[in-house]
Amino acid sequence: MLQNLYVKNLALIDEAEVEFTPGLNILTGETGAGKSIIIGSANLALGAKAQKEMIRENAPYGLVELTFLVEEETLKQKLSAMDITLEDGYLVLSRKIVNGSVSKINSESVPAAKVKEVASLLIDIHGQHEHQSLLVRKNHLNILDAYAKERLREEKERLKGAYAAYKKIKTELGEADIDSAKREREVSFLEYEIDEIETANVTPGEDVQLEADYRRLLNGQKIMEAVSNAYEQTSEGYTSASEQVGRALKELSSVSGYDEPLAGLESQLTEIDSLLNDFNRELAEYLSDACFDEELFHETEQRLDTINRLKAKYGGSIEEILSSLHEKKERLSKLSDYDTYLAKLKKQYKEHEAEVSRLCGEVSKIRREEAEKLTEKIRQELTELNFPDVLFSMEFRQAGQFTANGCDDAEFLISTNPGESLKPLSQ
Repeated sequence: MLQNLYVKNLALIDEAEVEFTPGLNILTGETGAGKSIIIGSANLALGAKAQKEMIRENAPYGLVELTFLVEEETLKQKLSAMDITLEDGYLVLSRKIVNGSVSKINSESVPAAKVKEVASLLIDIHGQHEHQSLLVRKNHLNILDAYAKERLREEKERLKGAYAAYKKIKTELGEADIDSAKREREVSFLEYEIDEIETANVTPGEDVQLEADYRRLLNGQKIMEAVSNAYEQTSEGYTSASEQVGRALKELSSVSGYDEPLAGLESQLTEIDSLLNDFNRELAEYLSDACFDEELFHETEQRLDTINRLKAKYGGSIEEILSSLHEKKERLSKLSDYDTYLAKLKKQYKEHEAEVSRLCGEVSKIRREEAEKLTEKIRQELTELNFPDVLFSMEFRQAGQFTANGCDDAEFLISTNPGESLKPLSQ
């Protein structure tokens, strides 16, 4: 809801702030007090055309800000989809008018078109000769559905699901209706692609292992030099770690019997010497087994090239490649027995169409029943507003095609004067 309106340097207003509370808020005052300017300034913040002459005389700029508190989850989701971030649930629309004008949403500059799009979700201004959502025919069905939401909820959910299935089978049927020459070309191409993937015989995770092997083989010389140097430092020569630890252990062993703490240190160093010997033995085995296999390197490189080529054509991973293979086999199976496939598809299409038609009829029936209740309530309210001869109803027409919302096209009709025929609200 709108919580606050702030205006500065517009027309007669030096500075004004209006706080709004839940329920009906009324601004009253004599002619010229600035009521229309307050409403007009709100329109400016919402993207209405701004003139430099609107700025208060001798003022450097004009400014208007609208602060909204957004609590409805549905509205929050719609704003989020438009990349609008709320600040503690609040949203501020502002517009500063100088030579031109700058519109902002929560202090971020945005195009006027975006302000209007956001504003359409937050507020609706009704006044003489103003654009009103109530006068837009496409909104009338939404108003009725909001009124009848309890009765319509389950039926519309079923219709939504049925329509999605109907739309999918309709698309598939349209794509399946191809001439024999085109079908033969597609069959030939599918056979080629299936053969290409099957010949490669890829397995999940194979690319990860190949890439690791390739890195190892590619850096084989660097690995061997590093391992050889490490082995030399730990096990070979007078200055190696193994030789130094052995000498240190010999020195400690010669005196450990004279002091108990030294015995503990000797034990630790003995364990280090043992671990270092084990390490040197394994390092020596690695060196003796390791060698650069040029043939293996080229085989690994070629295999990776094959897999990467398949990824570029059929998906970014082996799993996607295999999924593509499955889809192509299914498609080939359908095209190979085309007449049976097409007959089955047409049968499914008729079944889905019949189900959507049935659900559209159910939704339409509920709408017509609820429309009678809604229009009668509106008529009674208008009578209370001293329109004793008012007529108010809702006219239904078929939209001409199925949608996820049914096949109704509805519009409110009204007559406010005796003897006047019912006409659309917009007239």
